[in-house]
Amino acid sequence: MTYYIGQALGVIVTIGAIVTLQLKNKKQMLTVSAAVNILAALNILLLDTFSSGVIINLVAVLQIFLSLRHEKKNTDVTLPEKIIFLVLYVAGGALGFKAPIDILSIVAAVFYMLAMFQKKEQRIRLFLMGNMISWTIYHAVLGSTAIFAQLAGIVSSVIALIRYRKKG
Repeated sequence: MTYYIGQALGVIVTIGAIVTLQLKNKKQMLTVSAAVNILAALNILLLDTFSSGVIINLVAVLQIFLSLRHEKKNTDVTLPEKIIFLVLYVAGGALGFKAPIDILSIVAAVFYMLAMFQKKEQRIRLFLMGNMISWTIYHAVLGSTAIFAQLAGIVSSVIALIRYRKKG
């Protein structure tokens, strides 16, 4: 039963990934992304038990809250904050490390960290491309329907990059 619930969550994550990258402003992108990361952590947990992918998705939610706080205050992320999240991602990935494929979740996390510390939406989308490519391979090995979230996210990101490009 947990397998089917996990796969259903993967479908919901797919829809969320598509919606996230088509949103125009950063606050909307971050808010939806937080929900998607929570569901992605549950998807992995239900399909693969506890692993680095679960931890990394939950750390991403913390990073999103930090980014939202900085967005609200119109402040920049500090270097210590960046270092803390890099350590959290790598340590979290190592803590849940079970197989070589878990390295991809750590790589995805670093791309995600870089994306969340960007001010411009287009730069966020570019870093998320690296994140989604890493997660695509991870979910393919896991056999999760969340792979479709990553594939749809890649397509959606390319569309958004074109749609919101600066003309001129």
